[in-house]
Amino acid sequence: MMNLRVYRGIEITRPFNLSADLLRKYETWGFIPHAPRGKNNYRQYSEIHKRFFEASRHMMAGYSWTEVAKMMRHLVKKEREAAIILAVEFQAVLVNNYKESTLVIEQLQSTLSNQEISPKVQVERPVTYKEVSKRLSLPISTLRVWEQQELFEASRGENNYRYFNGALMNKLFIIKLLRLSGMGFDQCREVLKGIERKNYRDILPILQGRIVDMREQMNKGLKSLGTLNELVNYLEEVDYFSDMSE
Repeated sequence: MMNLRVYRGIEITRPFNLSADLLRKYETWGFIPHAPRGKNNYRQYSEIHKRFFEASRHMMAGYSWTEVAKMMRHLVKKEREAAIILAVEFQAVLVNNYKESTLVIEQLQSTLSNQEISPKVQVERPVTYKEVSKRLSLPISTLRVWEQQELFEASRGENNYRYFNGALMNKLFIIKLLRLSGMGFDQCREVLKGIERKNYRDILPILQGRIVDMREQMNKGLKSLGTLNELVNYLEEVDYFSDMSE
């Protein structure tokens, strides 16, 4: 049975140490349904508004503000399937990035166990973007963007071919891991500068730390998915989706 209590904005936002003004902004941004006004012209928030706001705040632990906004706007419009599909897709991205990152670490560890990495490694033969793209499982366009962003610089021979030696290949594995973990180009450049002053073996624990962070983010995403499911179940119980007049 639906709770018919009428809430003041501050009663909904106070548990999060937030102002009632944010609740009004959430209504404007489409995170919660429109709130009718009473005779005193104050907004009258219901249990539904309360549940929408609470779910939005909790889900931001696992998803970005933009991702949560997209899901909640679908729910406000009573498009539950669209909201659920988005949530599953967002979670799939987190899982895929984690899986790819663990593979990158394994590849890097395998390379390090088979050779000593040094900036002075000699180039054996010219390697094309296509070959590097296949080994790293990345589009050529991504590699070109990385080079344009000065994350790496390949040597060129007299025939203008780019040369990728063992050290540079390891650097590309690291860049892939950093990008998968959500680092922007500026952050990547700072980390890579630090790596240049260290042995690749010394930097592995740092990269493994990024994997741990990604696993935690994936778990937070699962909790956020559960929060969305709980909200949908509640809205179904109160027939929110069947009442198209709201």
